[in-house]
Amino acid sequence: VTPSRVGALDRLRGLIMVLMAIDHASFFIARVHPSESWAFGPPYYASAIAFVTRWITHLCAPGFFLLMGAGMALFAASRRQAGWSRRRVTRFLVTRGAMLLVIQQLVENPAWLLGILSANPDLLPLAPFPGERPDELAMPFLVLTALGVSMMVWGVLIEAPKFVVLAMSIGALGASMLLTPGPEHAGELYSIPMRILFVPGQTTPVSVAYPWIPWLTPAGLGILLGRMVMAGSAFLERRVALIGGFLIAAFVVLRIASVGDYHAAQPGLIGFLTVTKYPPSLDFLAVMLGLDLVLLGLFTRPMPAWLAGPLQVFGQVPLFFYLLHLYVFGALSWLFRSGT
Repeated sequence: VTPSRVGALDRLRGLIMVLMAIDHASFFIARVHPSESWAFGPPYYASAIAFVTRWITHLCAPGFFLLMGAGMALFAASRRQAGWSRRRVTRFLVTRGAMLLVIQQLVENPAWLLGILSANPDLLPLAPFPGERPDELAMPFLVLTALGVSMMVWGVLIEAPKFVVLAMSIGALGASMLLTPGPEHAGELYSIPMRILFVPGQTTPVSVAYPWIPWLTPAGLGILLGRMVMAGSAFLERRVALIGGFLIAAFVVLRIASVGDYHAAQPGLIGFLTVTKYPPSLDFLAVMLGLDLVLLGLFTRPMPAWLAGPLQVFGQVPLFFYLLHLYVFGALSWLFRSGT
């Protein structure tokens, strides 16, 4: 077997892993972690530094899903060429997605618990959470669960026509924007299916940060990205950054028009750039996926080995690094019980 990887995808994924670690250091060590939620409007940040160190990490979640979708498309194509049946490809992807759901509950969640137990009880909650009852335990559904569900759904549809993938991706985001309530309903306790599918928050026994439906969108777009990559290297080198630039321009227009987010833009640059992540709004996905695609285009160009090498290492072992860094930070959190 001759290994053949798309280096730009690995390098972008590697950068995303590094930025993600900054965000999680804020939770475990600095004890600061805003929640840009549908239920509570801005401001979320105490300073410009707090804003910048959080805002750059918003590239991560959309990038996770986008690159996962691209990887699924590339994997399916390579295995089909190797003689796998469509059913075998689907079975592999669905099984892998289901494994992520199990890993979330049995391997990942204990690491977050370390950070929670180590915190000084006198600290205020990091951020308000819709419907939360502090005295009730709940099962967290975080990013790995949403990634796993997206992999299972798109694994079944991995060979669907492009227009079907695009229509479902747009429809998933549209349904989320339509069914997510306004901030005036923040205190309501929604049904468990609504929490899991659309509305982040807690309805015991579940606590959902990443509802499943809206995050199908970047994963579906990732499948289309993967297919375009297979069509030829010219797409990455010449077009992907242009598409990213178009999405960023669309974000600016939407934000000026006060369309596409659950909260209107606040005065100033920070207010303009602050968009809703839980669940991801149209504005959020437009600007973050746009930036991810621009970076992907830049990473197709020659890079010095001292930079490209480490990024590719991080980018080729994302799940291992993800789980390992949570436990490392969880252990370090006991040294910073009141933050720093």
